[in-house]
Order: sequence, then structure tokens, then C-alpha cells
Amino acid sequence: MIIDFHTHCFPDELAPRAMSKLSQNSGMPYYHNGTLSGLKESAKKSGIDMCVVLPIATKPQQTRTINRWALSVMEENKDIICFGTVHPEFDKWKEEIRWLKENGFAGIKFHPDYQDFFVDDKKMYPIYDAIFQNDMVILFHSGVDPAFMPPYHCTPKKLHKVLKDFSGAKIVAAHMGGYKFFDKTLECLIGEDVYLDTSFFFGEVDIQNPEKIFRNHGIDIILFATDSPWKDQKREVEYVNSLRLSEEEKEKIFWKNAQQLLGLKIVHRAK
Repeated sequence: MIIDFHTHCFPDELAPRAMSKLSQNSGMPYYHNGTLSGLKESAKKSGIDMCVVLPIATKPQQTRTINRWALSVMEENKDIICFGTVHPEFDKWKEEIRWLKENGFAGIKFHPDYQDFFVDDKKMYPIYDAIFQNDMVILFHSGVDPAFMPPYHCTPKKLHKVLKDFSGAKIVAAHMGGYKFFDKTLECLIGEDVYLDTSFFFGEVDIQNPEKIFRNHGIDIILFATDSPWKDQKREVEYVNSLRLSEEEKEKIFWKNAQQLLGLKIVHRAK
């Protein structure tokens, strides 16, 4: 089994415009058309059984609309798990977090660059605390986003502060702790109590022994992820299969760690 812990898609009517704009702003190509059907087709061709979709509200008023769409996607597709989204300036964030929990969402994705906040800003702490009090996961985009210029809002150093202030919380740092900040990941995050997803790591970081990095951090807290449609899911699967890891270690990265983090009840929906 393979679970891709970091993917994106959009409603069919929005996907063409969204993909064109995002690709133009970031300078990155894409590997499917950005629709749910495009994601599912890509996953099937790549041998991926489940995808975790991570929507983002870039404006406060988008929060509820996106979350209701995400719920409809999960209700109609047993191979899709959606995280929720909460814009920091959405005034009813407490009610929305409660709604997300009641409707079976396992976690919430934040993108500090798109949502214009620094990850360690104390104004965010009540929101984080409410999410963790509901036993939910937070996944942060970490490091560079090619569509933005410095300063970047979630660096490994800043995220490390959050880890210390919320010790024991369920936190995932995307892009192995920080896209284009991997030297700081090694300094600030490796060995810490944080899940790292592998999106934009393979083929991006010039490192001779990724297996050693995974083991030093802890195989049990590495999550296979692609950031599809911005990476080729099939190629990312091949990268993991090419690593000098045991089959048990690969299974943990591919799906067992995600199963543990999300809970058996959620993963079991795919069966």
C-alpha cells in the first residue's frame, strides 16, 4: 500500500485557471491537470492507493467554501483524505475547527506564505492550541515557495520554536522540513519530534545518503509525499523504492507512518 501524504487538486471549474496562475507564478511545470480526476488517474498509474489532499484558503472568506468542498470529496471518494483549511483572519475559526473535527477531518494545512503569517507568531498560538486540543494534525508548508520572495514565513528555525512550545503535538513539516533550507533542517529539525514529508526532497537536495538522514531523524516519522501535481508521482515512488532501505522501512515511509498518524479509522476507509 502507498499513501501520498501531500497532494493538491481543485474543483473542475477552477482547476484550469488555478493551475495556469500557479504555474506561471512559480515557474514550475505540472504533471496532471489539477482536477480530482487528474489526481486519481495519476495516483492509479503510479501505484498509489490513497492521496491526502491539502487545500489552502488564501482569503478568509474562502475557508468555509473550501472545507465544504473537501468534505464532499471525501464523502464521494474512499481513496481521498482531505485536510481542512483555516485562514488566520477568518473570525469564526473556533467554530470552523470544531466543525472540521466533527466531520472527520484529521488535520489542517497551513501555508504561512500564502496566508501571510510567520509560523512562530504568537497570534497563531490560540489557533494551533485549539487544533491540538481537538487531537488534530497540523501540516505546515516549510521553506521556500517559488512564487514568493524572502522573507519566508516558515523556516526550520522558526518551526523549531513552535515544536518546543507545543511539545508532543502532531506536527508535519512539508518538504523535509524546509524546501531549499535543508541545511537548516539538519541543524534544527532532524531528531526532533516532528513528522517530515518527502515532497520536493528527492532530486532536489544534493545528498549522497538520504537513508542515513531518514534513520537519524527516525524512520517512524518520515511520510511519503509528492506535492502532486507539481511532481511526478510515479517518479517519486521509484525514488523511495531505489533507496537502500529494508522492506519494513519502506513500508513505514510509504503508508504505515501515515496510518499511525491519521488513525486506523480514516485509513480503513480505503479498504
